Amino acid sequence: MGQEIRGVSEAAPLAADPSGVPEGSAAQDSIGRYLAGQRKLREISLDELSRLTRIPRRSLERLESGAFDSNPEGFARGFVRTVAEALGLDPDEAVMRLMREPDEEEAAEPAVAGFDPKAWLGRAVLLAGLILGIALGWRLVGACVEPAEAPAENDLVLRRDPVRRLVEQLQPGAAVAAGKNAEGRQEP
Repeated sequence: MGQEIRGVSEAAPLAADPSGVPEGSAAQDSIGRYLAGQRKLREISLDELSRLTRIPRRSLERLESGAFDSNPEGFARGFVRTVAEALGLDPDEAVMRLMREPDEEEAAEPAVAGFDPKAWLGRAVLLAGLILGIALGWRLVGACVEPAEAPAENDLVLRRDPVRRLVEQLQPGAAVAAGKNAEGRQEP
């Protein structure tokens, strides 16, 4: 791939861009237009470039038209690297140009100020971990606390029957006659 093409061997990119696109514009920054311009300046046809790189002509046409500009992943980087080497350009610089290009979605939609999805995801994971830690701590503390003990058999438990109390209030003489007070205890 690093072979000499029409007398140009590992040459620096030519300064002029024959595409006629003004410098600094978004279209001029496209990796496809950049590679097409460099190919035309070196007077290399698409068929010849296809033969040199073993990339189908159809894929080279799509690359130069900008079809891969918004997809800097996978084979698009390989295409750019291979074409840049065949044209005598620095392949790393060409790939960096591809990586620098904004995605169509990013360019069309401005980012919301102060919203970083990665930061929010981290905060959500931290909050979920905190809630899980509190729940586990609560469960462990609850398991360590001993339940209240049941009263022993010899402890005196007085039962207050609300129905008996009502009967005694309605018939005050009945409780006194039996020798009990209003609480149901035997009077001494």
